[in-house]
Amino acid sequence: MQRHSKIKILLQVIVVAFVFQSTHGFCKTDFSLTILHTNDIHAHLAAFDALGAFCSKEKETAGKCQGGAARLATAVARQRAKGGHFLLLDAGDQFQGTLFFTKYKGQACAFFMDRLGYDAMAVGNHEFDDGPATLANFIRALKFPILAANVDASRSQQLKGLIAPYVVRKVAGRRIGIIGATQPKAAQISSPGPDIAFPAIVPAVKNAVAALRKQGVDIVILLSHAGLSGDKKIAAKVAGLDVIVGGHSHVLLGNGYPEAVGPCPLAIDAPDGGKTYIVTAGYWGRYLGVLHVDFDAAGKVTRATGNPVRLDAAVPEDPATLAEVERFGKPLEAFRAKVLGKSDGPIGAAMCRQEECAGGDLMAEAMLAGGRSRGAVAAIFNGGGVRAGMDAGKITLGDLLTAYPFPNTLVVLSLTGEDLLAVLEHGVSAVGFNAGSGRFPQVAGIRFALDITKPAGKRITAVSVADAAGHFAPLDPKAEYRLAISDYMARGGDGYAIFKTKGRDVDGDGDPLADLLARYITTHSPLSLKPDGRIGQ
Repeated sequence: MQRHSKIKILLQVIVVAFVFQSTHGFCKTDFSLTILHTNDIHAHLAAFDALGAFCSKEKETAGKCQGGAARLATAVARQRAKGGHFLLLDAGDQFQGTLFFTKYKGQACAFFMDRLGYDAMAVGNHEFDDGPATLANFIRALKFPILAANVDASRSQQLKGLIAPYVVRKVAGRRIGIIGATQPKAAQISSPGPDIAFPAIVPAVKNAVAALRKQGVDIVILLSHAGLSGDKKIAAKVAGLDVIVGGHSHVLLGNGYPEAVGPCPLAIDAPDGGKTYIVTAGYWGRYLGVLHVDFDAAGKVTRATGNPVRLDAAVPEDPATLAEVERFGKPLEAFRAKVLGKSDGPIGAAMCRQEECAGGDLMAEAMLAGGRSRGAVAAIFNGGGVRAGMDAGKITLGDLLTAYPFPNTLVVLSLTGEDLLAVLEHGVSAVGFNAGSGRFPQVAGIRFALDITKPAGKRITAVSVADAAGHFAPLDPKAEYRLAISDYMARGGDGYAIFKTKGRDVDGDGDPLADLLARYITTHSPLSLKPDGRIGQ
């Protein structure tokens, strides 16, 4: 009897253990994968300081430098040295942001991505900034695929056949599907041209998942440039995604970092009853994302843990990679060496997508100064056009082109006061969201107040506009105002369609904004820039 009792007790323990295991998901791990990931590098191949400006040897010695391809190479090598199975992935926007892109148009980015051994990359919206030909040259230089399920390039002579919806990678005998998805608004916020279409993102990703399932792929990763809010929606609507590696929002998901907007990974309930895990690693290569994922034999996630690694001065630069960075950087020294003027204090750029910033004030004032000869009384500049700040002290041409890298020109046009109000409402419509928005209007010759607790379209509470003499008066809905803007905004960029449809007396034969800004800095040096309240909340 005792023996039978013991057997009965043992069986009960086994049953309880099985139920506990099934209920809590502690299934046997069949395969472990480490996903190393980056996003929104924006051509920051050399180390940079806290403002994103070029980092000198003196700053490096003082421990004030971060990021850069050489530091990223060290971090990737350290992770790989731990052993295991790895993928190195990028969620888009390698283009646009420093002189490395201004001069090399993506070829330097391709060189270092190949050197680091990336496995796949999603197309970001900025990859379209210089048009299809530049992107095509970049893709051809890569040793790995560039992906986007929601891009239709079938009518593009340059890009046809170069962007795949997904790829299947074999890692330790397991087949892993990697899908790409770009920013749904790429046509409005970049320059892809008329031959590129952007189908709806959720159906495109669903179709890619279904195609992978038909091939027997049971582990699926999405490289998404839809932004964090977009990634959450995709995770909640698309079944079959295990991990989403995100980009575009320039935010960090991390544990223990004050700037993080959520945990790493962020678990979202999927429509099939499981979980989809989202990760994203900030911007400019300040972090290397690291996610460890365990899968059972059926490809189901049994555990997902990780945390980005901060690429600050504590991570040394890989000497061989640094030598290559310096080789590419040598021809850029002439740009960096030319001194335009100086600033009494730092010119910040961190908040340009949601409030007045010194970097936005500076460009808007330069545009207004350049547009006055054509009747402009005010200027509007999209905050997303400010890509880095500038430190106190001398300002070089290199600093300028790093902070404002886009090759835009000045356009002057007229709008009614009613349409100008609509422009400002559009500009502030995304304030308050994690993803932010490059559309936020930095202004000169305009003062406005907003209330972000109100719904989009009804947030502007007061507006005044200067006249030719600089005297401000309340906005008159029926009056005409002559505005200085960029050619990018004039084409409807960042969703500013009203400039394209309602603008009158358009004078588009303007100077490059970089030239206007260089003249303004030289003329007004030393600069003493602090937000002056022209945008109030």
